[in-house]
Amino acid sequence: MLKFLGKLLGRDLTTPSEPIDTNVSEDEIWETLHPNHKTDLFRNKKSLQAFLEFAMRQLSKTESQRLCRVAKRALSQGENMLGALGEVVSGEEGQRRGQWAFIQLDYAAWDEIAWQASEILKTYGVNLSWDGDCKANFSSTVEALSDLSHWLIDKGFALLHFETESDSYYSIIVKKSDLLVAKQLAAATQLTLYEHAEFFHKNG
Repeated sequence: MLKFLGKLLGRDLTTPSEPIDTNVSEDEIWETLHPNHKTDLFRNKKSLQAFLEFAMRQLSKTESQRLCRVAKRALSQGENMLGALGEVVSGEEGQRRGQWAFIQLDYAAWDEIAWQASEILKTYGVNLSWDGDCKANFSSTVEALSDLSHWLIDKGFALLHFETESDSYYSIIVKKSDLLVAKQLAAATQLTLYEHAEFFHKNG
């Protein structure tokens, strides 16, 4: 009977089978149950890298590549796009002083804006400092960012803001001529970038 069933099934049921390996990682189980996961992950890594390389092209190639690896590793560990960006912006292995690319602020930390904006402008080769006295002149982060935005426009730059769905703010400074490209690349990574007028309307 076993030989007959074996012929029907194309297997030799009279020979002991190989022991089944039960030591399987959760990642392997996930990939088996979700065969499209690898494809989606590869696509997400590729689009996020394209955006980050654009956003950080004024940094050294070594630093840009390092931060891209930080983001892609975060995606591999289960973070969504915003979470992976957060690892670049403010994670332990994220951006470093001297090669700053993103402004990161908590709700009431508008006194942190000036030094971050200055560092970013220096990566563009612009030795200008926004002179907004945050503590004296502004009562909120949004007010201070609004003033910085108007100041940057006169210098040929634009201030863009990520939708973080929280009371933390992530912003980026780009050349005005690159504004549309920045928004398109961000959209391709499922990240939303607001021009300052939109941001101020939502948060002002």
